[in-house]
Amino acid sequence: MRFIGCKTLLLDNIKAVIDENVPKAETFCDIFSGTSVVSRFFKQWYEITSNDILYFSYVLQKATIENDNVPLFKKLGEIGILDPIDYFNNLELPDMEVLAKEKRFFQNTYAPIGGRMYINNENALRIDYARNIVEDWHKAGKVNDMEYYYLIACIVEGIPFVSNISGTYGAFHKEWERRSYKKYELFRLEVLQNGKNNRSYHGDGVELLKDLSGDILYIDPPYNGRQYLSNYHVLETAAKYDFPIVKGITAQRPYENNKSDFCIKGKVIEAFSQLMDNADYEHIILSYNTDGLMTVKEIETVMKTYGEAGTFKIYEIPYRRYKSRKQGAKKELKELLVYVHKQRKR
Repeated sequence: MRFIGCKTLLLDNIKAVIDENVPKAETFCDIFSGTSVVSRFFKQWYEITSNDILYFSYVLQKATIENDNVPLFKKLGEIGILDPIDYFNNLELPDMEVLAKEKRFFQNTYAPIGGRMYINNENALRIDYARNIVEDWHKAGKVNDMEYYYLIACIVEGIPFVSNISGTYGAFHKEWERRSYKKYELFRLEVLQNGKNNRSYHGDGVELLKDLSGDILYIDPPYNGRQYLSNYHVLETAAKYDFPIVKGITAQRPYENNKSDFCIKGKVIEAFSQLMDNADYEHIILSYNTDGLMTVKEIETVMKTYGEAGTFKIYEIPYRRYKSRKQGAKKELKELLVYVHKQRKR
């Protein structure tokens, strides 16, 4: 999935930092999980705790982290549906046209029928149909909770492959991009089985840390002023399917309760300090960016304040060349991995 700050390309770097600084560990907490790509990767070695304030992220976590195997959907088999992914992906348009117009939130909101071009009309109907049917199955007891989250996650994961956007849902293109013509399909998610007590949460990471403890804490907060929900509101609605009252040409959903202090220059240092204070983890690794709201010096000051100063390390990973909006000149943008050891509270 295309996602701001996705760490797919940094997984080996993160593992190298752990291998260098963590002699042994059993638990790994991903407190700002996003697409859960980091949690999924490290699930092969550790018991995972994951969290995010965005609900669509929580759904992805439930499906691939807390869930420890691909669901069997035994009760769906009783009604002749052995594989619900294949079932939805093989439906023809007439099969889905039976869905009542008022239940087609995606078609009525994000497609040309609704005056917008995030997704074409047929793909929007495919999403609507799958999302309504999964909800019906869950209410009727045909799928259990973990099967429900898995199917919703597969629905959400398939949407970016046919979305008429540049990378986020802050706006849509006025002409159809090539990917927009592809047939929408649910994306079949793999689930790694590790046999451990993995847990996923949906909440404020800073507050949640008051109730958590463990070996490794991985922190990947927002690093600039872009609030995540406004950029991924379509996926949030696909996950919740709560028929929100949207605003403007971009159809933004309400998100007052999902604003992050890490995206606000005047609040980010206080938020990071509180997070570090609350963290009852021995090994803390921060992912950040040299173009972020916090400076390297500010990060160092906070992490040395709450961690053991002598263990503080910064690993710089060249990312790309770009023209800085701040300075008006080209400079090297770097990803940062920052490590510090901290004495456990409990």
